[in-house]
Amino acid sequence: MKKNLLFFLFSTFLNNFVYADKVLVTIGESGQVTEQQLESAMLAAPFATQFPGMDENDQAYLRGDLLLRMARAEALYQEAVTQGKNQSSLFLKEMGNFKTALLAQRYLNNLRQKIQIPEQLQQQFTSKFKSNSDALVAARSAYVAKNFTTLKNDNIKKLIQQAKVKTYFEKLDKIPTADTVLAEGIGLRIKYGDLIAQNQKTIDKQRIVDKVNEWVALILTAKAAIAQGENVDSQTEEYAHNLTIRLLLAEKEQQWIPDEKVLLDYYQEHPNIAYIPERRQIGQIVLGTIQEAEDMLIRIKAGESLFELAGQYSIDPYGRQRSGDMGWIKQGNAAREIEQGIKKLKDNEVSEIIKTDKGWHLVVIVNRKPSERKDYAAIKDRVRQKFIAKKMTDYLQQVMVKYPLQWQIEDHIEKTL
Repeated sequence: MKKNLLFFLFSTFLNNFVYADKVLVTIGESGQVTEQQLESAMLAAPFATQFPGMDENDQAYLRGDLLLRMARAEALYQEAVTQGKNQSSLFLKEMGNFKTALLAQRYLNNLRQKIQIPEQLQQQFTSKFKSNSDALVAARSAYVAKNFTTLKNDNIKKLIQQAKVKTYFEKLDKIPTADTVLAEGIGLRIKYGDLIAQNQKTIDKQRIVDKVNEWVALILTAKAAIAQGENVDSQTEEYAHNLTIRLLLAEKEQQWIPDEKVLLDYYQEHPNIAYIPERRQIGQIVLGTIQEAEDMLIRIKAGESLFELAGQYSIDPYGRQRSGDMGWIKQGNAAREIEQGIKKLKDNEVSEIIKTDKGWHLVVIVNRKPSERKDYAAIKDRVRQKFIAKKMTDYLQQVMVKYPLQWQIEDHIEKTL
């Protein structure tokens, strides 16, 4: 209970804080998460669009939960660095590929922006589609796309000529080795091993030719982007951070699951994994007082649509925005009071008034999918996720001991208590 209270106070403090680039938590000896990093993560989170409409407690909880996740991720990063994951050949190759692709994309974006629709054609589009803005945008986009393809191909041809690129696809007629050079030019060399895994026995010549040509274009456009002054260091730093963690976790997964028997045994030991509870498509309206709920219940029973009323009167911002359509919810995932109130509810029958800390609810079950039990083959991915989640919880506890968290807002929490 005290742990939950501490977390709530901690989250509420964050919710009311004036944001600056202040360190919120340190991890181990060198890791940290700042307010600026937290806010960037909040904007990129899946719930970002719904966040402004949530109440303060929900906002505070999500902010605090995300901060805790970021701190744990930083601890994993430090462990991955300790194990040298950011120095491995796989890491260096992946980072090189990512940076090349990112720079190439920048170059092509710059190229696309150079395309200008002639004034005369612009006027024709405007005159033809003046009453249809979507069609006007589509016509302009089609023109840019058509001319961009030609412009891109012409530029790549020039870059290939300038780099004096030569290809040696005839070497694919024999059995190539990892060191077999398939293309080279000024500042460019592509080997067979750069594109194909060493254990791959069959050779699809056309596929390899296409990949070589693709990488010649990527490398040359990336170099052209650098010559134009493009800098992608901030993006590559973030990607490197995440890649380092992913490599660590990929290695752990291989250790945890050396073969499928591990997952099959786990499935048999945990039969509840195979159980899929009933899923219900829920509609609801939430009112601020019991009198409002009683009045609304009379109107719904008289034939008015709960969904239309929810779009006008519900005090739940998310539900009001969706006209009361709460989507599919698994049995047991709703609030305890809601679960109890709809336990014996028939389809399309409005519930009695249900009181929760959010207000007074009227609920209807529009549709439902019955519970079922799945065999292993049908839920193999789910079994894997559950197994990894269990292993990950234990592993994360070990990592957190090595890289403990030091919250920079503890004084505020203690004073509040």
